[in-house]
Amino acid sequence: MILPDFIRQQTERLVEKYELAELKKVSAALTNTYLNNKNDGSRLLVDDKQAAVYAAVRMPATYAAVCSALKSSTGNQSFSSMLDVGAGTGAAFFAAHEATGVNNATLVEREKAMISVARSFCEAGGLDANIIKSDATTFAPNGKYDLVTASYALNEMSKEAREKLLDKLLTATNKLLLIVESGTPKAFLLQKEIRAYLTSKGARLIAPCPGDATCRLPENDWCHFACRIERSRLHKFLKGGDSPFEDEKFTYSAFCADGSLSACNARVLRHPIYEKGRITLSLCTPEAIVSRTVFKREDSFKAAKKLSCGDNAGFLV
Repeated sequence: MILPDFIRQQTERLVEKYELAELKKVSAALTNTYLNNKNDGSRLLVDDKQAAVYAAVRMPATYAAVCSALKSSTGNQSFSSMLDVGAGTGAAFFAAHEATGVNNATLVEREKAMISVARSFCEAGGLDANIIKSDATTFAPNGKYDLVTASYALNEMSKEAREKLLDKLLTATNKLLLIVESGTPKAFLLQKEIRAYLTSKGARLIAPCPGDATCRLPENDWCHFACRIERSRLHKFLKGGDSPFEDEKFTYSAFCADGSLSACNARVLRHPIYEKGRITLSLCTPEAIVSRTVFKREDSFKAAKKLSCGDNAGFLV
């Protein structure tokens, strides 16, 4: 996946007034701050320099994860309005624009520095956003939105605050509610809690799980998905790596409010195993986790070769 030109170009403009060595120190400090996050809602990023570095090193992965989750959830569905809570630099909006064509968004973010960066990206990309300075826990949505998102935000809250916010997000959803978090065992458990809570409120989970919100994996197992995003020279310098791309592992939950979207019949759970003349896939289905081997002689072999972890594989069951 490649970032849109306007994001790459505006990121360069944001950091050009700072020394590269200075930016690298800020990058390392931000990484340490997020790794040691106590999930108590405390402020993690406060000034313009930090926001610029965040846009350079973290925004690409967030963009890629949200874009991938939306494409896996929505098919060819389009949306006319969007609400993103804990919007940061606007990555989820830009990903949704790419994946679904949505052009109008309300972005909720508490940090002034992040709002400034998000606004600069919107202007550079010619996108319409109403950016509201507010804490996610106190924000009250006005009306309903086709698409409602919260990415890499709910893990920073207490359970009580998270459930209050989920209630508000669900009420504000006209079509699709999407929650994206990191691809770790801890985040997977958080997603299971979110799924259980929202389905108890009447929400209908459509992705990634087929069927209902009951996880078919054993208690000591977990799942996540991955996407690949191209890295700029600036990104490689600030992160201290030479690879031309970054792999972002993520988890997500997508809920449909209006019945316009349906769950798939099977989701590819692990990376496919390729052997001579056959492909073996681990599939999550409404009934169980199953293994499906597709042989070269089968009509579905050509399509199965194109499948990756996280893809809809309903045609195989």
